[in-house]
Amino acid sequence: MDARGGKNRGEYVFDMLKQAILSLELKPGQAISENEICARFEVSRTPVREALRRLQEQGFVNTVPYSGTCVSLLNLDDIRQMIYMRVGVELMVMRDFMAVATPLLYEEIRHQIRLQELMIREPGFEPEDFYRMDAQMHMLWFQETGYAKLWDFVQAQQVNYTRFRMLDFVTETDFTRIIREHTALLELMEAGDEKGLEQTLKDHLFISMTRMKYAIEVEYKDYFEQTS
Repeated sequence: MDARGGKNRGEYVFDMLKQAILSLELKPGQAISENEICARFEVSRTPVREALRRLQEQGFVNTVPYSGTCVSLLNLDDIRQMIYMRVGVELMVMRDFMAVATPLLYEEIRHQIRLQELMIREPGFEPEDFYRMDAQMHMLWFQETGYAKLWDFVQAQQVNYTRFRMLDFVTETDFTRIIREHTALLELMEAGDEKGLEQTLKDHLFISMTRMKYAIEVEYKDYFEQTS
């Protein structure tokens, strides 16, 4: 064991590399050097190889014998299906939330939106921080309807979806648009407009697939698995 949160070295290296992959610090397709990891974390090859083995089992990296290890590429079809599933699941949760929501809960969502507005005004704010705040707002209606485990399941689909969402925020140039969409979702829930809520949620979650079309096909083409 070491002093870093009581974790053994292999577990520590695994957690740090996993976070680096999810945050796109280690980019899809990027080669991973055992020597560099050993030097970075000041550990031997044994915990590094243990961490890489676990990352490969969970789909975060690919190892080719006699060639090396690299971060796995993003699968666009998996991402599209994940968004499709999330629309269906989250819409049902939001409908349940509307049935139990109090003025105080709606005010909490309003507060979350105000915090988002303040964040994007801060000089040099990080998209990763906005990603966390965005997730915190969506998580609220899952928690308040007793579906916290379902939210955890959605978030656990990390290999493709979380990295795509991070890329979405990294390439976003108009965070005010996201905040306007959040405000629209809130107003539709308060008005009990289920039909309007469904269309707005679809647009909100699927917009990245169209907004990022150029990035997916050109600018970040090498991040994605290429289909024939």
